[in-house]
Amino acid sequence: MHPDFVSLLVHPRTGEPLVPGRSGNVLTTADGGSSFRVLEHVPLLLPDDEDNDALFNYREHYEQDAKAFDYFEDFILSFQIENNRLHDHILAEIPKTAQLVLDVGCGGAWLAGKLLPKGKQVISMDISTTNPVKALKAYPSAHHYGLVADVFSLPLREQTVDCIVASEIIEHVKDPGLFIEQLLRVLKPGGKLIITTPHDELIQQSLCIHCNRLTPHNAHLHSFTREKISALVPEAAGATATRIFNSKLLLFFRLHMKFRNMGFGLWRIIDKAAIKLTGDKASRLMLTVIKNG
Repeated sequence: MHPDFVSLLVHPRTGEPLVPGRSGNVLTTADGGSSFRVLEHVPLLLPDDEDNDALFNYREHYEQDAKAFDYFEDFILSFQIENNRLHDHILAEIPKTAQLVLDVGCGGAWLAGKLLPKGKQVISMDISTTNPVKALKAYPSAHHYGLVADVFSLPLREQTVDCIVASEIIEHVKDPGLFIEQLLRVLKPGGKLIITTPHDELIQQSLCIHCNRLTPHNAHLHSFTREKISALVPEAAGATATRIFNSKLLLFFRLHMKFRNMGFGLWRIIDKAAIKLTGDKASRLMLTVIKNG
């Protein structure tokens, strides 16, 4: 692991700095009281919460999800095209001056694939072990770092990251407000937080045949409007903005597929017009926060 990356890492519970252990596959606190395994250059920095069944189940779910659903495989064409437009919107928001970018819930690490050739440093972070390990193999670079961690026990020093992208994650977490607070904690003053999520989603549920409980589809726990997600940002955090995109009208008529080779600038104009025409019927919502200095 690169020394600059190691210098950012702290104990997920105590915040103590971590240093390389005697063997190359361990990070420890300075006194040696705590140690964490490193798997294929990826630190596994999840806190020990054996007494917290809810958190254990949460981690186990996404560990199994990463094994069952290969985020590095090609998706069906229509979904991939919609996803590409989502990626275009995110990339347009990343400041050119940002050097270190944290990708929360990295999935297939598409962000690293886009930013590493531009000379950025990227931390591909996921709560699963599978995705960060695959990410480093898919996009090998001295500036690409993998990290297994939980946002609610984020093992990074405060005010160290220039930009954070958390795309399609906040709808899955138990406490969205705390999720935002923890991300803002490690963001530098003047840094930018970018969050995307489904817009005003009708969350459907099915009765699970195993536990006989209602279970939300796609593991989505929350639905957000611009007003609802803005209310989660602490007042003193900084400049906040929201916008919606990916018109449901264009998606319904599959025009996103017909015009998939259209430049992003022109597509964005058409998308905005379609959303306005249909009274804010859009599939995606973006929240951005520029942290106060």
